[in-house]
Amino acid sequence: MKVHVIGAGPAGSIAAISAIRNGHEVVMSEDHPVSGIPENCSGLFSKDGLDSLNSFIDYRKLIINPINGADIHLGTAMLRIRKKGTVAYVCDRAGLDQQFAANAQSIGAKINYGERITGQGDFRADTNHIIGADGPFSFVAKHFGFPKITKFASTIQADLPYRCEDPHAVEVFLSNEKFPGFFAWVIPHDEYTAEFGVGTELNGKNKAIDAWNNLLRLKGVDYKEPVKGATIPLSVRPKTAMRKGPYSVSLVGDAAGQVKSTTGGGVIFGGNCAAIAGKHIGQPLKYESEWRAKFGMDLLIHSKVHDYVAKLTDSQLSALGHRLKKLNADGFLSEEGHMDKPTKMIGPPALFHVMKNIAGLL
Repeated sequence: MKVHVIGAGPAGSIAAISAIRNGHEVVMSEDHPVSGIPENCSGLFSKDGLDSLNSFIDYRKLIINPINGADIHLGTAMLRIRKKGTVAYVCDRAGLDQQFAANAQSIGAKINYGERITGQGDFRADTNHIIGADGPFSFVAKHFGFPKITKFASTIQADLPYRCEDPHAVEVFLSNEKFPGFFAWVIPHDEYTAEFGVGTELNGKNKAIDAWNNLLRLKGVDYKEPVKGATIPLSVRPKTAMRKGPYSVSLVGDAAGQVKSTTGGGVIFGGNCAAIAGKHIGQPLKYESEWRAKFGMDLLIHSKVHDYVAKLTDSQLSALGHRLKKLNADGFLSEEGHMDKPTKMIGPPALFHVMKNIAGLL
């Protein structure tokens, strides 16, 4: 079968590779002149997540900095999480996107750069199989009448000169006064450079530029250079695959909302779901059921955590942080925490930890 993939980001490229490996012919349309440019997303990924995609890319040559922990600020409280080994990598994000696309090309995908799909006549005339990997405001989704993504975050980020106290730990700031509905972050690239970023829930009231200035003031940084922004989905589409007329259509990545609502990270979940889409060309319902069975619960938990935290005042966030500190949550997360899959932390390990610490507090 011939497949038309719209979008040559990581999800689109992985879908293409998977489809080709399953015996299909693939043409890709990418509206930018090259994959990964402009670079609008962070390059921090869990090691486990990257390893789950290692049949599609060798990410090792794209590593900038290994990460082994995080300082999570909840109002006036801070959880200090440190792992014994590397749990995440900061990667060259533009290079990562370009390598995914190059790998798709190397096994036979044809990528038409500068080709924007904006109408029915732009779809390939020789195929009825379409994969939409064209971002949160997907034309494919709109054209075929998929239900809308309901929540978004507006983000700003830039790489700044910055003296990192711990160059292998990220900083996360939760404050619904300063960063309403999302959070701010500092991701070290090395001892003297870090990515600063902020996000706010996109609701017509919150302005990312105000959050950006709040982060600069919080960190005591003076930075006047232009910054780049992006919009990321914070909810999964209720439906991500369908048959419509002669077409078999699947959405992957940001177009499907396959993104962690807690962090906005989409490459790992979106990439794994895209691999499933490529396996089920012409069988959209099999794609839908398989990806939801494998990843739906983790994405739902991320969404529930985001929704809960986004409603708290800063005083409530501080109180929550201090309660978690009292229960030694940072110790638990240092031992059992998983960046992508909260389901790995639910069950006997969490129950044992809570009981042990409650007993110690009585």
